[in-house]
Amino acid sequence: MVSPLKILLPVLLCLNLLSGCFDAGSASNAEYANDIDAVRNEIQNGQSNTDLVEALAGRHGKVTWLGDAWDDNQSDQLTRVSATIQKTLDGRERNLVLQYRYDRASKDVVLDKVLLDGQVQSVISGAVAMLAMKLE
Repeated sequence: MVSPLKILLPVLLCLNLLSGCFDAGSASNAEYANDIDAVRNEIQNGQSNTDLVEALAGRHGKVTWLGDAWDDNQSDQLTRVSATIQKTLDGRERNLVLQYRYDRASKDVVLDKVLLDGQVQSVISGAVAMLAMKLE
């Protein structure tokens, strides 16, 4: 018969290691919390980025905001803030990602990329994808 202790200790060790991974991720995102807030609150054409993303998500979409370094080789003054919208369109699960570049020094916010299901969109196709998200 196997001792319960021999089973319990490895399980507890694995859980401890996994919880460390999740803590590291949240600590990293906490580092960019002010950047995320700045991008979310940026007003363009009378509408905040938060309002735009929420409108695109609609009632049934899920929105996730994340921040990270723009480029490890560049200054820590540039950060990337991504708004990911997960939504079902035409019976398929779709992901629309708006990637913003935020400059901590100048406080400039620029929409850098629009990705639909992982594919970079041109300005026109990105606008069409956002319109489709909003209309659904």
